[in-house]
Amino acid sequence: MSAVLAEEKPSVTTNFPDWYQKLRAKAESTYAQLNWPTRKDENWRFGSYKNANLEDVNIAHGGANAPLPEPALEGAVRFVFHNNELIATEGSLPEGVVAGPLADVLRDHGDSLSQNFPSLQGKLGSPKLAALHRAKCEGGFAIQLKTACDTPIEIVHLISGNDVTLPYTLIIGADQAKGTILERFMSANEDDQTTVVSVSDLIAQDNTQLRYLVSQELNAKSQFIRLADSKLGKHSNTKSGSVHIGSAWAREETYSTVNGEESTSEILSVTIPTTGQEYDQRTFQHHGAPHTNSDLLFKNTLFGKGKTVFSGLIFVDEKAHYTDAYQTCRNLFMSDEAEANSMPGLEINADQVKCSHGSTSARVSDEEIYYLCSRGIAPTNARRIIAQGFSADVIEKFEDKALETFALNRIEAKFSAVE
Repeated sequence: MSAVLAEEKPSVTTNFPDWYQKLRAKAESTYAQLNWPTRKDENWRFGSYKNANLEDVNIAHGGANAPLPEPALEGAVRFVFHNNELIATEGSLPEGVVAGPLADVLRDHGDSLSQNFPSLQGKLGSPKLAALHRAKCEGGFAIQLKTACDTPIEIVHLISGNDVTLPYTLIIGADQAKGTILERFMSANEDDQTTVVSVSDLIAQDNTQLRYLVSQELNAKSQFIRLADSKLGKHSNTKSGSVHIGSAWAREETYSTVNGEESTSEILSVTIPTTGQEYDQRTFQHHGAPHTNSDLLFKNTLFGKGKTVFSGLIFVDEKAHYTDAYQTCRNLFMSDEAEANSMPGLEINADQVKCSHGSTSARVSDEEIYYLCSRGIAPTNARRIIAQGFSADVIEKFEDKALETFALNRIEAKFSAVE
């Protein structure tokens, strides 16, 4: 499919129901009462806290002409946004799936959400950003899966200009629902110095299976902040993850709550920073019921003077007996100048649990290079093969060929650009 030039659209206008407007007004009041992060905030340890201060910024609403990128998933229903405004829709939604601009979905299908809409995020260091987002976000996208959906859904955010863009994504899987969602963040121009503050809520009700991958591909001058919250009911399984290859600085706060028995939350991430890039990730795996499971696997491949920060906590409530929870962060250094800070943690308040956490850092060994070179592979290519295999291990856990192919192609492109 060739690139298509989107028609110029007017700025976004809101048509939210009254109950949601009240939530926005409350968020604005909360925003005024909170402070920006400081050096003393534990949740910003080793992090670039000054980047999160967005006082007196301009909020972007809509954009001018922008070429549409090629579809990433074959046969997917695709929604393309430019600075939070829907500019293109491709494909037809199957029966039992509702998706579209947040205002439309809340107005037409929001009765069941009005009393239980997700609360403000930011529990891992960014409550003021979360309040700013809800108060000022004029758009957003919502998906309700009411049945097993074999058609993947692709969401594309084109970002342009030098202002702040506030995307929001709400994903709800009802009883027996199944779905695959890919969300991409891309710069429309290579020279714009934009900031993206993205919020997502993933709600997996009983007996739900969801796969959700976020691909951050912004230009090297951008900043990206993502607050991601997920809640699981009984007998549900979610695989949620991110691939970070773009932006100068990215901060991701992931909070997973498993409150339903026999449910599993898998949290996955691949980052590939090089000189001039810093990726800061904070996670919280909260187990609120017995017989629950979570498994976090983050892998960072660091080139040049790239930097990563990881801080994660597994928290097991008093009654959450027989919890299985794992947390692993692995760093692969491709240079001597890279920096990785890892702070895994556990807090267990129940009995009969299996929990582990750990972080490792290593360089590509001479033995591995020698083994591949002895088979006719050049040293540079040998290093790339080892690094790509290191990252591929994470992507394969999605157990979805289309998502795996897309993610591995993006990873390969980044390796080719930095080697």
